[in-house]
Amino acid sequence: MIKHLHDGKFHYPPGGGTSVFKEGYINYILNYLPKNEVRISVGAMPYSSPHFGTIITFSLAFALAQRLKKLGKTVTVMVGMVDTGAIAPDKYNFDGITFQKSIAYTGVINECIDEYKEVIEKMNSHFGGVDYIIVNQSDLSLHRKAPEIIRKIISEREKIGQLLFSSIKSLGLRAACPQCGLTDRYGIKNCYDGDIISFFCPNHGLHSIDISKDNLQKLQYQSPLRNLVRGLLYTEDNKEKTIPYSWLRVTGSDYSGFYQEQLLYRGIAMLDIDIVNSPLIIYSPLVTDWTGAKLSKSFLVEGGYKYLTEQGLDYFIDYQKFKTKFGSKGLEVLFDETNLWLEESHRLFRSYTIFYFDELFKAKINETIDLEKFNTNKDIEQD
Repeated sequence: MIKHLHDGKFHYPPGGGTSVFKEGYINYILNYLPKNEVRISVGAMPYSSPHFGTIITFSLAFALAQRLKKLGKTVTVMVGMVDTGAIAPDKYNFDGITFQKSIAYTGVINECIDEYKEVIEKMNSHFGGVDYIIVNQSDLSLHRKAPEIIRKIISEREKIGQLLFSSIKSLGLRAACPQCGLTDRYGIKNCYDGDIISFFCPNHGLHSIDISKDNLQKLQYQSPLRNLVRGLLYTEDNKEKTIPYSWLRVTGSDYSGFYQEQLLYRGIAMLDIDIVNSPLIIYSPLVTDWTGAKLSKSFLVEGGYKYLTEQGLDYFIDYQKFKTKFGSKGLEVLFDETNLWLEESHRLFRSYTIFYFDELFKAKINETIDLEKFNTNKDIEQD
């Protein structure tokens, strides 16, 4: 049993973004979106029920979209479903190299994708009908500049591999075996010959993709590489005047700081691309457990968070349990909270524990119940 004692006082210490953006945060963002249309990129790997951190990040994206829409922008939230990732049971070791089958190939994604769609639609309704499109990771490779960007990365694969995967020194570029779906997770055994990339399957040998001819949607990107490819493509869109929209991205703050400074911005610079047009990144506050670590889907898959179940707090890691406990009112409380972070930006540049939210829900839900009882009693008295 975990007991957390506190004085009930909220503290928003100065520092970083809190010191700079005491107010006017949305107007600052607006100044860096010169085009009439805006696309907000947000994503998740849907191999389990939407957990609390994912819902918060999505909610912040929709709240931001609503505010930009009110300021005159035409906004679309692009919700990316990373269907090329894999979970532990579908990862295999052959001669010391990790191979995997994606959640799209195994069908794991189909077990929970409807929950994501339900949450997204509720956000859309709450924030006044913001346009959104659900896309898969493979849609990145449909971009007009994708072949050029992939060639550029491959031409500098030694430097980029060292940057993104320093212990392995591979690009993290892969493609699934057309016969069994296995992929070399980090592309360690890939062979590069001009526009032709050959991928190795331990069961069926080599298979190839020609960048100049084949469907690049077959390509898969390990997380740091995907982050770089996406950033490069969005940068190309932002600087191209004939493209009617500007990009910005919303992601969890566990990807802030060193991660972006080194793996994105340094990578862009190493490829001799001007980072001035790279997309703004808005970081969603982390939801942390009792240790201060972020609430994690992967730890859930490994069998963690039993203490949450024992205390009736497993709604943080299971959307269905969240619905059962709080109903639609729970999501409304959460959506209002994330919207407040954009209005009072000192609330945005920090993290929040699960206990903060648990007490928030208790207070807000009880407040609603008490108000309903008051109104009911008042009606009885009038009768």
